[in-house]
Parts: sequence; structure tokens; C-alpha cells
Amino acid sequence: MENIISEAKAEFVRAKERMARALATTPDDKINWSPGPCARTPLQQVAHGAMATCGIREMLVGKPFPYADIVEADTAWRAAEKEYTTREQVLSLLEQSGADYLAWLDTLTAEQLASTLELPFGSFPMAAAITFAADHLRNHASQIDYIQTVYGDQDWHLSN
Repeated sequence: MENIISEAKAEFVRAKERMARALATTPDDKINWSPGPCARTPLQQVAHGAMATCGIREMLVGKPFPYADIVEADTAWRAAEKEYTTREQVLSLLEQSGADYLAWLDTLTAEQLASTLELPFGSFPMAAAITFAADHLRNHASQIDYIQTVYGDQDWHLSN
């Protein structure tokens, strides 16, 4: 059990660091830029990832999805993401949501880890579901990478 949680924590930390690095390698004049009116900016990507980390944790502890459907959820998320306008704000949010997620992982019992979750999008073993937050952060970090290519940045930014 400890190994599964340790691995999940390590994956989450790597994903969180990748997200922070993607933002760190985005120039100041591009952090609030997006390639189109429906696309998130790099700051909004980080805010979304951080807020989703909290939402994923809530889902994993059995809290019901607070929206009627995904359209309502997306509308609410995008409005909340726009409240964050600086690197410092989103990085603080990412750090706090990450610390909360890692602390929650430490509370899992063997029984909880062996359980199966019934989620709106399928049944999942908790041992697999605890990786969802890291996967989500990696996906949005990749979107920042793509935004960088749209404005001409071809660097892979493999390290800070």
C-alpha cells in the first residue's frame, strides 16, 4: 500500500512541477494570451489544473459532482479561472491544492485504496483513481506547451 501511495505522490509532484515549469517558460507578455477566444491562456490552464486537483480529491472522497452537466461545469470553471491574473496567484493556488492533495493521499487506508469507485464516467479502482490528478495536470501542461508553439516558441523547455 505504501508503495502505491508513494508512487502516486511522486507522479503528482512531477506533474505539478511540469505545470509550473511550463508556466515559468512562458514569457510575461504571453501568460494572458490564448490562440483564440475559446482557448484558455497559460494562467487559466494552471488555475484550471489547480482547481481541478481540489475537485478530483472531492470526487475521490465521494462528494457529488456539483454541476448539472459538463456545460454548466465548464461555464463555472472558466469564470473562476479568469479571476487569476498573475503568475504568483496561480502558482500559489497550484502549491496549495497540491499540498492538500498530497496530504489527503497520506490519509488513505488499505481498505480505501483497495476499494472501487463508481464515478459518472465509469468504475475505477481507487489505486488507479489516485493518479487522475497527476494525469490532469500533465494534460494541461501539454496545452501550455502547445500554446507556446502557436506563438513561435519551439524550445522543448526540458528544464528550468
